[in-house]
Amino acid sequence: MSYIIHITATAERDIIRAADYIEFTLKNPTSAEHLLDAATEQINSLADFPEKCRLVDDPVLASWGIRFIIVNHYLAFYTIDTEKQLVIVVRFLYQKSNWNSILRHGFSLI
Repeated sequence: MSYIIHITATAERDIIRAADYIEFTLKNPTSAEHLLDAATEQINSLADFPEKCRLVDDPVLASWGIRFIIVNHYLAFYTIDTEKQLVIVVRFLYQKSNWNSILRHGFSLI
C-alpha cells in the first residue's frame, strides 16, 4: 500500500535554501538541479516502503519516530503516520550541520 508524502513548509524552505546555496553561492546550477532531482526521487521512494530507513541514533529524536534518508550530502528527516498512511518530511538539513540540536528545538508537521 502506497503512503502519501507530505513535505512541510519548513522542509520545502530547507530544500530551496540548499539548492539556492549551491546555485548562487557555489555558482553551480547543474549541481543544484541534481540535488532537487535527487531529493524528489529519494523522498518519493518513501511512499512504497517508508520503514526502509532507520530511526536516528539520538534517543530523544528516535522516541519521536524521526527517521532519515540520505540525499547527496543532505538528510531528509521524516516521521510516519501509519494510521493515515502518511510520510511527513519535517526537515532537509546538511549532513554535517548540528541537526540533532536543530531537530530537538522542534518542528512543524504542517
